[in-house]
Amino acid sequence: MPSARSGLLRANLTVTSGTALSRVTGLIRIIIFGIVIGQTALADAYDIANNAPNVVYELLLGGILTATLVPLFTRYLHDGDDESINAITSFAFVALAVITTIAIALAPLIFKIFSLNPADTIDADLFGQAGTVLTRLLLLQIFFYGVTSICTSILHARKQFFAAAWSPVLANLVTITSLLFVSRVSSVDPPTLEEIVENSSLHWLLGMGSTSGIIVMALALVFALRRSGTSLKFKFNRTHDAVRQLLKLSGWAVAYIAANQVTLVVIKNLATPGSGNVDAYSKAYTFFSLPHGLLAVSIATTFVPELARAVAQNNRHEFDRRFFSGLRLTAIATIPASIILVLFAKPIVAQLLQYGNFDASATTNTARALTGLAVGLSGFSIYLFVLRGFYSHGDTRTPFFINLFENALNVVFAIALVKKYDVLGLGLAFSFAYLISSVIAFIALRRKIMNLPPIIS
Repeated sequence: MPSARSGLLRANLTVTSGTALSRVTGLIRIIIFGIVIGQTALADAYDIANNAPNVVYELLLGGILTATLVPLFTRYLHDGDDESINAITSFAFVALAVITTIAIALAPLIFKIFSLNPADTIDADLFGQAGTVLTRLLLLQIFFYGVTSICTSILHARKQFFAAAWSPVLANLVTITSLLFVSRVSSVDPPTLEEIVENSSLHWLLGMGSTSGIIVMALALVFALRRSGTSLKFKFNRTHDAVRQLLKLSGWAVAYIAANQVTLVVIKNLATPGSGNVDAYSKAYTFFSLPHGLLAVSIATTFVPELARAVAQNNRHEFDRRFFSGLRLTAIATIPASIILVLFAKPIVAQLLQYGNFDASATTNTARALTGLAVGLSGFSIYLFVLRGFYSHGDTRTPFFINLFENALNVVFAIALVKKYDVLGLGLAFSFAYLISSVIAFIALRRKIMNLPPIIS
């Protein structure tokens, strides 16, 4: 038992340290972006375009990979079933290639969906042109996000956490480097929507700067996977039992992601793209994600394989022990962080972002969004941890319905609060929805566990 605990502690430290550096470099990335671009219509266009590959990937394949791969790979590695692992990865690679190609062709439509309600102060057609140019380049990331997910899942199933935790640092460094060259290719400061459309050097630099970072991250994980002794072979067989199991488990996960993306479309449009509010909400979410990533994600990353292993071994006692330990750690870590962000949102944003083209009004706007989001930090982190308990049992159906309820709450609260409180209202809507849903998710999981047949302890 002591050796197991020390191993889990080492894994947590590995993930936490890597996540810390990746979050810090990610923060530096948005600081540099704010200095170079400011909180402008171009910043909103870039945010929507940069979010597009995440949306498409999560909607069409990310739910499948994220929700089911670690438990499946843990089981197959335990059984020594390399054939099933190869079948799943081969299917995923083909699906990624097809989805990426189709997404790039549909780039104008994808950007349009997230900018249905542009600000009155901008040229909507120009905003759409600039956004589409960037979206096409950034959608290339879909394939490499998928490669990253596959490699990460196998490494986590093997209890190897270093590469997956540290590789995002490379992506951030590549993007930061590209942003430092924007002033050299742009003829105006800050760059405008017009220049993105007319200056090919600028839009290639902004688009491929971020995409190149994701490519480097994926290649680093492929290298780490090979070093771990895993040798993947391409054996495409969509009728393989492992692929069928993957798709069976993933149907509800895809619906889960779809609900999230519909809500995201609503929130982005309520923020009136082109006004700078989309950028404010996005930057606030980055600050919000920092303690979540450092604390809650690090805990969940190392606990999920253990939860899946306890289920595979039919050991309810061990599952409960691990689950409640992770839940307590998540609450203890995130509640103080939530209080700090609520109390000091504006000075934090001012000290870190208010430079160059990021002015005082942008600071106030971003801080308001951060205050709203920070209220729900602990609820958000606990909610996601509890859902991993369902996934460990191979249950993706229940999380879908809980998540559908959470998204409905988010939209209702957002519509009710945005007119009076703008981005603060959007942040509070997010928080209220997750605080309520975290309680519901916990109650649902405990009922599920208690209703299971007797399990060996």
